[in-house]
Amino acid sequence: MRRAIAAVVVAGLALGGAVAAPSQAAVRGDVKARVRPAAPASKHRKPATRTVVYQGYEFQAPASWPVYRLDKHPRTCVRYDIHAIYLGTPGPEMLCPAGLVGRTETISFIPVTAASAKSGPSIQGNTEERSVYPQRLATVHAIMTQDVEEHDLQVKLIGSGHSATVFGTYANDPAQVRAVLETLRLAPAGTPPSGQTGTQQQSARPSATRGSLLTESAPAPKTPAKTLVKKPLPTYTSWRGVPSQWPTVIVSPNPSQPAPPPPPVAAHPVGGFDSCTAPTTAIMHDLRGAYAAVGVYIGGANSACAYGNLSTGWVNTVTAAGWGILPTYVGPQAPCWQGHGVLITPGAAAAQGSAAATDAVSRAQQVGFQTGSPIYYDMEGYLSNASCTATVLSFLSAWDQGVTAAGYLTGVYSSEKSGIADLQQATATSMPGFTAPDAIWIAHWDDNPSLHDGTLAWPLSDRSKQYQGNVHLTVKGTTLFVDKDIVGGPVAS
Repeated sequence: MRRAIAAVVVAGLALGGAVAAPSQAAVRGDVKARVRPAAPASKHRKPATRTVVYQGYEFQAPASWPVYRLDKHPRTCVRYDIHAIYLGTPGPEMLCPAGLVGRTETISFIPVTAASAKSGPSIQGNTEERSVYPQRLATVHAIMTQDVEEHDLQVKLIGSGHSATVFGTYANDPAQVRAVLETLRLAPAGTPPSGQTGTQQQSARPSATRGSLLTESAPAPKTPAKTLVKKPLPTYTSWRGVPSQWPTVIVSPNPSQPAPPPPPVAAHPVGGFDSCTAPTTAIMHDLRGAYAAVGVYIGGANSACAYGNLSTGWVNTVTAAGWGILPTYVGPQAPCWQGHGVLITPGAAAAQGSAAATDAVSRAQQVGFQTGSPIYYDMEGYLSNASCTATVLSFLSAWDQGVTAAGYLTGVYSSEKSGIADLQQATATSMPGFTAPDAIWIAHWDDNPSLHDGTLAWPLSDRSKQYQGNVHLTVKGTTLFVDKDIVGGPVAS
């Protein structure tokens, strides 16, 4: 459309390919003939753009998107839930708020060293093999590919200039990101690179929706938490999924609630945490004395952070040190979710759930999680109603069936007040056609590390609980934002 308009304005010809003869007034240069009435102001003006230059290339992006220079500020959180442009390699110690969820339009330009390290949203797997939208970009002699499950587009730049991977994330419509990537070209020689315009505070602020629907209680205050190294306690092998070398803690019921009936097997869950991006193995080593389980995102259309250090090597090193891992996939969310990102489509929930299962299994395998390991689905808290609940249950049931068929255990992370309540109701009533997950991970920020949260269909050995959110952990001068968990359910080890 832009080219057609330009042709009309510059050449003064008729639309539709019919060439009109110029008028006599135009030929003789009559002033009145050349004066045209002003065009009415457009009700939908195109947003202003800026030229972004990096590593010998340039592209046009919305001027309102902040630019972050990761080569100069390596702790900047590379997040996909806010509009932004990231230039450089994501750092190994990104300062990301815990539990970011959601996806919108972003652009990342990663030099070849980072691309080979697989730091972007399509780190797991060959995007070109997964692509359903290959498009050749003549300006840079490259191919644009699309991953429909991860909701990202990617261009690999090899040849003139510096080799790099440029990708864009999107929520539902890739058109805006595709338009940006189509402007990629070599920058004129000597053009200086773009500077940073965003602030660290912008990239490190917590999500506006995370935790707001999890519980009726207020989140725990954001005070620094000390890392305490405890003496090893007695170990047990009867607790499902817990390696025998783990230190364990006895969890007592909440004294403010009626005591539940004693479990058939003594409950000995362990302390854990989850974060938006995988910490370094050095930090994991330093935290091992106080924690034994960690939740990590492995993919999904609403994963909102770069994966950081996640790789097969990271998984092997961490599990060898005695950690149990809760691999977490954050795909489409409930249609009544109040966040911003990809939603489940009512009427297509089962098909979307099956597709998400296939993608989750593929991404789990690509970072080394073997069959028999659990994969947890992150279904954020939502304002439930009958239609929305039916859609969520249809989606999760199909997801569970697909993951189980591939030989993995299934778990669902969600709010006690919405997702967990709906799963409990469907399981307790033996809802026709519904398949329950093997385990649940309850989001309930009551600052109480106990798994005795009501009478549920899942025994304590199939439960985990996120009991505190947005906690600051400082490890040898490095600060992390995490959510704290008590983990009794299955883990990958």
